[in-house]
Amino acid sequence: MNPRHFRSAAEFRAWLAAHGARERELWVGFYRKACGKGGLGYKDAVDQALCYGWIDGVKKRVDADSYMHRFSPRTASSIWSTVNLKRMKELIALGRAAPPGREAFERRDPRKAQAYSFENKPAAFDGPLARRFKANARAWTFFGAQPPGYRKVATFWVMSAKKDETKLRRLDQL
Repeated sequence: MNPRHFRSAAEFRAWLAAHGARERELWVGFYRKACGKGGLGYKDAVDQALCYGWIDGVKKRVDADSYMHRFSPRTASSIWSTVNLKRMKELIALGRAAPPGREAFERRDPRKAQAYSFENKPAAFDGPLARRFKANARAWTFFGAQPPGYRKVATFWVMSAKKDETKLRRLDQL
Protein backbone atom coordinates (compact mmCIF):
# COMPACT_ATOMS: atom_id res chain seq x y z
CA MET A 1 0.00 0.00 0.00
CA ASN A 2 1.39 3.35 -0.99
CA PRO A 3 0.47 6.38 1.08
CA ARG A 4 -0.83 9.50 -0.53
CA HIS A 5 1.07 12.64 0.47
CA PHE A 6 -0.70 15.99 0.53
CA ARG A 7 1.09 19.31 0.31
CA SER A 8 -1.36 21.10 2.61
CA ALA A 9 -4.47 20.83 4.75
CA ALA A 10 -6.42 22.52 1.94
CA GLU A 11 -5.36 19.82 -0.51
CA PHE A 12 -6.43 17.05 1.88
CA ARG A 13 -9.72 18.87 2.54
CA ALA A 14 -10.36 19.06 -1.21
CA TRP A 15 -9.72 15.31 -1.50
CA LEU A 16 -12.18 14.60 1.33
CA ALA A 17 -14.80 16.86 -0.28
CA ALA A 18 -14.41 15.09 -3.62
CA HIS A 19 -13.94 11.48 -2.48
CA GLY A 20 -14.94 11.24 1.19
CA ALA A 21 -18.46 9.96 0.54
CA ARG A 22 -17.27 7.15 -1.78
CA GLU A 23 -13.96 5.90 -0.44
CA ARG A 24 -13.65 3.45 2.47
CA GLU A 25 -10.08 4.28 3.47
CA LEU A 26 -7.04 6.34 2.60
CA TRP A 27 -3.47 5.91 3.76
CA VAL A 28 -2.09 9.42 4.24
CA GLY A 29 1.68 9.87 4.20
CA PHE A 30 3.55 12.25 6.48
CA TYR A 31 7.18 13.32 6.43
CA ARG A 32 9.17 13.60 9.62
CA LYS A 33 10.10 17.20 10.36
CA ALA A 34 13.82 16.40 10.44
CA CYS A 35 13.84 15.34 6.78
CA GLY A 36 12.75 18.83 5.67
CA LYS A 37 10.24 17.73 3.01
CA GLY A 38 7.26 19.50 4.60
CA GLY A 39 3.73 18.75 3.53
CA LEU A 40 0.56 18.08 5.47
CA GLY A 41 1.04 17.72 9.23
CA TYR A 42 -0.70 15.09 11.32
CA LYS A 43 -2.69 17.53 13.49
CA ASP A 44 -4.00 19.37 10.42
CA ALA A 45 -4.91 16.04 8.82
CA VAL A 46 -6.94 14.99 11.86
CA ASP A 47 -8.76 18.34 11.87
CA GLN A 48 -9.71 17.94 8.20
CA ALA A 49 -10.75 14.33 8.74
CA LEU A 50 -13.00 15.34 11.63
CA CYS A 51 -14.55 18.06 9.46
CA TYR A 52 -15.61 15.40 6.95
CA GLY A 53 -16.63 12.61 9.34
CA TRP A 54 -13.40 10.63 8.99
CA ILE A 55 -10.96 9.45 11.64
CA ASP A 56 -7.38 8.30 11.81
CA GLY A 57 -6.46 4.82 12.85
CA VAL A 58 -3.42 2.65 12.35
CA LYS A 59 0.01 4.26 12.03
CA LYS A 60 2.79 2.53 10.10
CA ARG A 61 6.40 3.37 9.38
CA VAL A 62 7.20 3.80 5.69
CA ASP A 63 10.92 4.56 5.85
CA ALA A 64 13.41 6.67 7.79
CA ASP A 65 11.81 9.90 6.55
CA SER A 66 8.10 9.11 6.58
CA TYR A 67 5.17 7.28 8.12
CA MET A 68 1.51 6.84 7.23
CA HIS A 69 -1.84 6.80 8.98
CA ARG A 70 -4.95 5.01 7.83
CA PHE A 71 -7.96 7.33 7.63
CA SER A 72 -11.51 6.04 7.18
CA PRO A 73 -15.09 7.30 7.49
CA ARG A 74 -16.63 7.09 10.93
CA THR A 75 -19.45 4.65 11.40
CA ALA A 76 -22.53 5.23 13.53
CA SER A 77 -20.96 3.00 16.19
CA SER A 78 -17.63 4.86 16.26
CA ILE A 79 -16.28 5.79 19.67
CA TRP A 80 -15.29 9.44 19.97
CA SER A 81 -12.32 10.23 22.20
CA THR A 82 -12.56 13.13 24.62
CA VAL A 83 -9.92 14.97 22.58
CA ASN A 84 -11.84 14.53 19.31
CA LEU A 85 -15.16 15.50 20.92
CA LYS A 86 -13.63 18.73 22.18
CA ARG A 87 -11.88 19.46 18.89
CA MET A 88 -15.01 18.77 16.84
CA LYS A 89 -17.00 21.21 18.96
CA GLU A 90 -14.30 23.81 18.28
CA LEU A 91 -14.33 23.09 14.52
CA ILE A 92 -18.12 23.45 14.43
CA ALA A 93 -17.94 26.74 16.36
CA LEU A 94 -15.30 28.00 13.91
CA GLY A 95 -17.55 27.07 10.98
CA ARG A 96 -14.96 24.67 9.58
CA ALA A 97 -16.93 21.42 9.90
CA ALA A 98 -18.49 20.27 6.62
CA PRO A 99 -21.96 18.67 6.56
CA PRO A 100 -20.60 15.07 6.61
CA GLY A 101 -18.55 15.86 9.72
CA ARG A 102 -21.45 17.52 11.51
CA GLU A 103 -23.70 14.58 10.61
CA ALA A 104 -21.17 12.06 11.97
CA PHE A 105 -20.89 14.12 15.15
CA GLU A 106 -24.67 14.33 15.59
CA ARG A 107 -25.27 10.60 15.11
CA ARG A 108 -22.63 9.55 17.65
CA ASP A 109 -23.73 7.76 20.81
CA PRO A 110 -22.65 10.04 23.69
CA ARG A 111 -22.54 7.04 26.04
CA LYS A 112 -19.82 5.42 23.95
CA ALA A 113 -17.32 8.18 24.73
CA GLN A 114 -17.21 6.70 28.22
CA ALA A 115 -16.01 3.42 26.72
CA TYR A 116 -12.67 4.81 25.56
CA SER A 117 -10.59 2.68 27.90
CA PHE A 118 -7.30 4.58 27.85
CA GLU A 119 -9.07 7.82 28.77
CA ASN A 120 -11.22 6.37 31.53
CA LYS A 121 -8.95 4.01 33.41
CA PRO A 122 -9.94 3.49 37.03
CA ALA A 123 -7.61 5.53 39.21
CA ALA A 124 -7.85 3.28 42.26
CA PHE A 125 -8.91 -0.11 43.52
CA ASP A 126 -12.39 -0.21 45.03
CA GLY A 127 -12.72 -0.63 48.81
CA PRO A 128 -12.74 -4.43 49.21
CA LEU A 129 -9.95 -4.95 46.67
CA ALA A 130 -7.84 -2.18 48.19
CA ARG A 131 -8.20 -3.75 51.65
CA ARG A 132 -7.27 -7.17 50.31
CA PHE A 133 -4.24 -5.76 48.48
CA LYS A 134 -3.03 -3.74 51.49
CA ALA A 135 -3.32 -6.85 53.69
CA ASN A 136 -0.38 -8.27 51.74
CA ALA A 137 2.22 -5.76 52.98
CA ARG A 138 5.01 -7.00 50.70
CA ALA A 139 2.88 -6.79 47.55
CA TRP A 140 1.44 -3.41 48.54
CA THR A 141 4.90 -1.97 49.26
CA PHE A 142 6.21 -3.26 45.93
CA PHE A 143 3.21 -1.81 44.08
CA GLY A 144 3.62 1.58 45.77
CA ALA A 145 7.29 1.70 44.76
CA GLN A 146 6.48 1.30 41.06
CA PRO A 147 6.27 4.23 38.62
CA PRO A 148 2.87 5.93 38.28
CA GLY A 149 2.43 4.60 34.74
CA TYR A 150 2.84 1.02 35.89
CA ARG A 151 0.40 1.53 38.76
CA LYS A 152 -2.18 3.04 36.40
CA VAL A 153 -1.94 0.19 33.88
CA ALA A 154 -1.97 -2.47 36.60
CA THR A 155 -4.96 -0.88 38.34
CA PHE A 156 -6.85 -0.74 35.04
CA TRP A 157 -5.97 -4.36 34.31
CA VAL A 158 -7.49 -5.48 37.61
CA MET A 159 -10.48 -3.12 37.68
CA SER A 160 -11.49 -3.58 34.03
CA ALA A 161 -12.44 -7.21 34.59
CA LYS A 162 -16.18 -7.81 34.39
CA LYS A 163 -16.40 -10.57 37.00
CA ASP A 164 -15.39 -10.19 40.63
CA GLU A 165 -13.56 -13.51 40.57
CA THR A 166 -11.47 -12.29 37.63
CA LYS A 167 -10.62 -9.11 39.53
CA LEU A 168 -9.51 -11.18 42.52
CA ARG A 169 -7.42 -13.52 40.36
CA ARG A 170 -5.71 -10.56 38.68
CA LEU A 171 -5.10 -8.83 42.00
CA ASP A 172 -3.47 -11.99 43.33
CA GLN A 173 -1.15 -12.00 40.29
CA LEU A 174 0.08 -8.51 41.11
